[in-house]
Amino acid sequence: MAKLSCTALVASLCILAVASFVHCTDVLDVEGKVFCDTCRARFITRISEYIEGAEVKIECHNRITGVLTARVEGRTNKTGSYFFQVKGDHLEDICEVKLLRGPHCNQLDGERSRAHILLNNNNDIVSDIRHANPFGLLKKEALPQFSIVLKELGLIA
Repeated sequence: MAKLSCTALVASLCILAVASFVHCTDVLDVEGKVFCDTCRARFITRISEYIEGAEVKIECHNRITGVLTARVEGRTNKTGSYFFQVKGDHLEDICEVKLLRGPHCNQLDGERSRAHILLNNNNDIVSDIRHANPFGLLKKEALPQFSIVLKELGLIA
């Protein structure tokens, strides 16, 4: 009897282990944030502001042919967050999230306004959610208190 219970327990654990590795979905969620870099520091500081209404898009292109396989566009909410759902498994694609523009504080920061993202299920990520790095738009001129913030961070004397 004890041998049968032990066998059943081991079999159950094996089934659960296999099930945790098999992760298939037809829709993946992409999340990220957009902020105004008020210090022009190129990273989030305590005086950075999250931007509502910034335009963001995701595009996937086949890595061999270059054909567009997915495109989703949207805007950030009042907390500076965007949420997209991308259909399909883009294993053979190169996918990129791009910050297009903001309603204010709208100077794009070159390569810091785009991020590659894996939108497939064959990458050891168990979650259906993919997170992109925060994007920063540069304020035309840094706020006057930026030097105080940089001193607090030990970046300037």
